[in-house]
Amino acid sequence: MVYFVDGADVSDKILVYVVRSVESVALAFLGPAFAAITLSAFGPELFDVMNVRREIVSHLGSIFSAVLSGAIAWLFYPSIEAVFILPITFASSAIFFSRFIPRGDPLMGRGFHLHTEQRDEQNCVVDTHKDEVEPEASDYWEVFSDKRIVGLVAADVFHVIAEANVGLIFNSALAGVGSWAGDDESNDDDDATDDDAIMARSAIPLLAAAGSLAQIVMVIGTWVVGYLTAQGWGRKPFYIAHLSVHPIRVLLILLCMWTNAGKGWLASTELIGGLTGALGIVNVFMRADIVFGSGRFNVVDGYMATIRGLAAVSSQYIGAVILEGQGPFVALSISFVIAVIPPIIGYIFVPETLGMRQKDFKEEKLEEKYAKLGIDKGGESQYIEFGSFSSPSNVKSRATTVATPGAIGSPSSRDMENVILTPDASERNIL
Repeated sequence: MVYFVDGADVSDKILVYVVRSVESVALAFLGPAFAAITLSAFGPELFDVMNVRREIVSHLGSIFSAVLSGAIAWLFYPSIEAVFILPITFASSAIFFSRFIPRGDPLMGRGFHLHTEQRDEQNCVVDTHKDEVEPEASDYWEVFSDKRIVGLVAADVFHVIAEANVGLIFNSALAGVGSWAGDDESNDDDDATDDDAIMARSAIPLLAAAGSLAQIVMVIGTWVVGYLTAQGWGRKPFYIAHLSVHPIRVLLILLCMWTNAGKGWLASTELIGGLTGALGIVNVFMRADIVFGSGRFNVVDGYMATIRGLAAVSSQYIGAVILEGQGPFVALSISFVIAVIPPIIGYIFVPETLGMRQKDFKEEKLEEKYAKLGIDKGGESQYIEFGSFSSPSNVKSRATTVATPGAIGSPSSRDMENVILTPDASERNIL
């Protein structure tokens, strides 16, 4: 679609926004799909390790792509549209190689609390549950309204809004494009039209170097985080660091632009950006920890990816308006204020999730219901004070449980939810 954009009039802007929106929708599928496939193919035991390996390979591929894109843009300048042939080539190769991805256990990929009973010679999960009745998944509202998920979503939204806006300003400043950039010597505007619509040729290696620097940091940082979490380190310290590093990067970009430090120093701030991405690997670990056993893992991932996409698109649009109207300093200052919010939300509302994956999400919610009714986890009955029934005076009713949730020979969790509370202590019904 980039070949149909000739200038910067209203129709061209609409086309760009439509394409970006479609791109955001498409990208919203990739993260949840990768996570679900990894969980399905390798099980919860190897989920973290394989995610780390996949991310490292992805970052290495991004380095190769950045170098190759820079070389092509440099050779074909000013017809830099040739760079967009690369995504088509890479996407076609990805579609071809997707046939070799192991299927694994689809129920496990959805996040049901199943045990890995058998693996093949490649250490991939063998589907031993295909002939069994599909377990019942948790309600959508029960998952979406979980306080931990709400905290993750809220922190993620503010983080993406700040990050997308900063990325727009960073790339524009480094490429020397945009009406706010001006046409002084520092911008190195060497295109023939002198209209700031095409990036300077000297900016191409800077953009490639900045992208490569970020990806190199991501490779190293992802490996370190993966190693430490495998040794038993908690997720939350890395998660809070992931959210806290971004405001530092915004301040560094502001400092570079305020002091006219040069594009080399501006490009070096991508080292901090890469650290943000490396630490962010724990996000998917925490989501899996929280909702494992619900059967809604991929739904939660898709829900969060959709929110991220909408936040990114809206942030870039609003950021572009502020950038053109008020300049980069105002836009970056607003981004800094927004970037401070996520670590506060994460610290207060998102708990440490290490060890939660061993506990079934549905059983956890069932125990919460029992606790509200005054029934202890061990299945022993307690008296609960109710309001008046048919009699004028208050009576005490006892909730009688049948068995401990999860115990051998006990009713299913669905049955346990349907225990009827009656005034008669000796009477109990299971629907």
